Amino acid sequence: MAIIIIIIISLTLSLALLSSILTLQLITAQEEILLEAVTDQATFKVEILWMPSDIGNVNNFEIHFIDPDTGIEIEDVKYDFSIYKDGRPEIQRLDQVSISQEFFFEEVGSYEIIIDDIEDLGERVTIPIQVTPEFQSQIFVLSAAALGLSVLAITTTTSAQRQRQQFI
Repeated sequence: MAIIIIIIISLTLSLALLSSILTLQLITAQEEILLEAVTDQATFKVEILWMPSDIGNVNNFEIHFIDPDTGIEIEDVKYDFSIYKDGRPEIQRLDQVSISQEFFFEEVGSYEIIIDDIEDLGERVTIPIQVTPEFQSQIFVLSAAALGLSVLAITTTTSAQRQRQQFI
């Protein structure tokens, strides 16, 4: 009987763990990372707002060009957008004017975002980024908590059985 209760408790904790992980993914996937750099000739400050996601899911990049002297955003800027990994292009999009770019990272690792030939002036900015798996620490913490609760449930049940046997 006690083993059945332990199995039910373990299953309940596993389902609770799964729903917690899914909730964490929805919340933490909304974090934004601001990347900033000045072009090689210091004509433009480039701000990239990166909305990272899980490996294999869409990552959004919102790109803004700022006049470094005035701090005013410059609109309708033409540029080339590239992402490189290990010196090899993962994507190259030429003559972009949209402030929004999307990219699917297929593996973890070091990448470089390159904004090049800004307004046909040959200016460039290279921003290194590190792509990591999302939510690994949360999964570890929640798994450890579930394991701890399972051990506690087993210990409590075993202790209760021993006490009952002493009274018999």
